[in-house]
Amino acid sequence: MALLDELDADPYPVYARLRREEPVSLLPELSQWLVTRWSDVRRVLEDAETFTTDVPGSPALRLCGGRPMLLREGADHDDIREAFIHDYDPHRVNDYVDTIVRPHAEKLADELAPAGHAELSEEFFEPVAVLSGATLLGVGPAGADTVRGWGNALAAAVTNFRNDPGVDASAMAALTDDRAVASVIEVLRARPDWSVISHLIYANRPGGRPDSDVLPVLKHIAMSVIEPGWLAGWTLLLLLAHPGQFERVRRDRWLLGAAVYEALRVSGPVGTLTRRTTKPVSLGGKEIPAGAMLVVSIASANRDEAVFPAADEFDVTRTVVGHLGLGAGPHRCPAFAFVPAIARTALDVLLDRVPGARPAPGWKPAPHGWKLRLPGPIPMVWSPTR
Repeated sequence: MALLDELDADPYPVYARLRREEPVSLLPELSQWLVTRWSDVRRVLEDAETFTTDVPGSPALRLCGGRPMLLREGADHDDIREAFIHDYDPHRVNDYVDTIVRPHAEKLADELAPAGHAELSEEFFEPVAVLSGATLLGVGPAGADTVRGWGNALAAAVTNFRNDPGVDASAMAALTDDRAVASVIEVLRARPDWSVISHLIYANRPGGRPDSDVLPVLKHIAMSVIEPGWLAGWTLLLLLAHPGQFERVRRDRWLLGAAVYEALRVSGPVGTLTRRTTKPVSLGGKEIPAGAMLVVSIASANRDEAVFPAADEFDVTRTVVGHLGLGAGPHRCPAFAFVPAIARTALDVLLDRVPGARPAPGWKPAPHGWKLRLPGPIPMVWSPTR
């Protein structure tokens, strides 16, 4: 698995070479086609008839106990998506940040400040994202640990390329434990409210959707609930690597949103998406048969030199060009406005509450992965407060 090891360590040099030489190439270790150029990636994501998310062998079907929204197509997909997508409408972002995200972030930062040290990925960024997401879902802080466990279990399972049975067993155990969320669903069936789960149950379905159309969707969403925490970590890593830009962001805080958006392009947590061809198709100079599996690299597309000048460089002053960090087409992330807003707010609160935070002595960044590219531990220290 030499190529997969190379991708895991740092996929971007591999992607650059493939964009030049073989933009659609077979990954022999996975028997899947890797798509790397912007134009091809965009085409795949936007053409759901030719490139479907309906993947019968997907581990998500087994792990989630049913069909998540991402693996549905057509009217079935639209029905589920329409049920709750309006909870994530962009015009709701400011209220969500002010009433949910910032209070959670401030409480967590104030709890960490007296210690003078923290591993920010584990102790701040992920908890801010999960507590905020769980609150909007309707499970509240009491269900946040369950949601976080689901999300991390799925992340481990979908990147288990060596088919380690222990990883799959741990993931199945975590995702089978749904008592906390199932009890919330039971309550909401009797007393609907304005939460995402309540809308998922009842929106456009007066009699309510069955658990088979609710729990698998929520379990798969759990990984997206953690994603803003990973994005916040990536943004901080990139700012630490560019101290001049970091100082400018500290001074001109309005640039923080631009920094998060640029981090999502340069090093977004979600590196690839999976699709299956429904018919023979010509793509990137290759003839792909029907039923072939594609690994669609949005991470590579977002560094395509044909679209982004100095594509590998992190630049908070870059002229904004739409990128694919949160997907495109009918399966674009429903929370596309919320994910960067949560990451930005977590970082904003961190800079306010622990302004002297700096990397712990001897720390070196340890990002890893390519299907999911995660920032790794970020231990920071500061002068303790009382």
